[in-house]
Amino acid sequence: MTGWTLFFTLLGAAILTAQLFRFIDLIERPARRSRKAVCLPAAWNVRLWASLSKKTWMSWRS
Repeated sequence: MTGWTLFFTLLGAAILTAQLFRFIDLIERPARRSRKAVCLPAAWNVRLWASLSKKTWMSWRS
């Protein structure tokens, strides 16, 4: 393994980890805003996919 291969492997792992935590934060954010509101699972699914489609998922654009 050359130095460049190791560098790009670590860079890819860091980018994927950052995107994973952004996804987790996106799921947890509505729960932090209002704990009293009860949402239906179908409504959560629609809301999740609607908010995912609005996000920019490339790290250099965030």
